[in-house]
Amino acid sequence: MEITKELVLKLCERKDPKRKRMLFELYRDLFTSNMSAKFLVDVINEKLSTEAVSLYDVKYIRAKMKKWGVQQMPIQKSEKPETRTQTKAAMNFHRSEPEPHVKPSKKY
Repeated sequence: MEITKELVLKLCERKDPKRKRMLFELYRDLFTSNMSAKFLVDVINEKLSTEAVSLYDVKYIRAKMKKWGVQQMPIQKSEKPETRTQTKAAMNFHRSEPEPHVKPSKKY
């Protein structure tokens, strides 16, 4: 079933529990942007041509986004070639002090 503007409006009119999830699916790109919640309410209500979305709805959706399987703000790759970096575990650090030696216990 395809999520459309009309479907979301019907769900909002009925105060259906799934309306927030459908609203998120319809406007996923807006919710993952860095817009303020208040501005996002204005943009979505303008797109829906009605006052169907409240500030509470936007805050609820943003709180549940991770659970619903979206990654926040995808990182844009630069045009520079990627250089290999070593992790801290893979780096070889030369220590000036020797490692302490612990004698094994005679009990074991």
